[in-house]
Amino acid sequence: FIAEPVQGAGGVLVPQDDYFPRIREICDKYEVLLVSDEVITGFGRTGRMFGLEHWGVQPDLIQFAKAITSGYFPLGGIGISDEIASVMNESGSPWMHAYTYSSHPVGCAVALAMLDIIEQEDFVGQAKEKGKRLLVKLKEALADHPNVGDVRGLGLMCGVEFVKDKPSKTMFEASEAIGPKIHAATVERGMFSRVRGDAYCIAPPIVTDEDTLDRIPQILAEAVNSVLG
Repeated sequence: FIAEPVQGAGGVLVPQDDYFPRIREICDKYEVLLVSDEVITGFGRTGRMFGLEHWGVQPDLIQFAKAITSGYFPLGGIGISDEIASVMNESGSPWMHAYTYSSHPVGCAVALAMLDIIEQEDFVGQAKEKGKRLLVKLKEALADHPNVGDVRGLGLMCGVEFVKDKPSKTMFEASEAIGPKIHAATVERGMFSRVRGDAYCIAPPIVTDEDTLDRIPQILAEAVNSVLG
């Protein structure tokens, strides 16, 4: 079972608190490995080192990339549990699943330096506190708008979803391109982000200062009002 702790490409979908604990139970019952895709959520983004930690769930494998080098060098990897590692070790044979470009020394050096910075600068704590601030400001600026169906987030991963009808959560027609129009309006105002359908995704750098964080909801609210009134 492979899943992102917070689904990024789906529009920053944060699961209910009982979701992953229940998934862990089902995986254990049927001897299914639980793989946590931490490519987006790993290394502090959600306010924990890895996203699945929010629910106290131990995966069997973790996929990671991106933030491990802060994007300065391409590097990805996988972490495995002691149980899986013991099976490989007991075989007595070397683990041969690899590529000719694995363990690139420059990439690994960048990753080690980045891990030091994450710890020294308390990126995990920064993402947690800044994320709380950003989510509050987003809700203050947008939650009451008649076409905002949801404002959600975890750490410095936030999403604002736009709907045609708030009570029923009826979606806009794809042909109306509301999400892209709102994104274009934010770009005109100097803010570039990402939309997935009619969900506006916000994931600023962890080093973003508070003044800049506070501008994000303001710009987005201006853009929403310019498109939807």
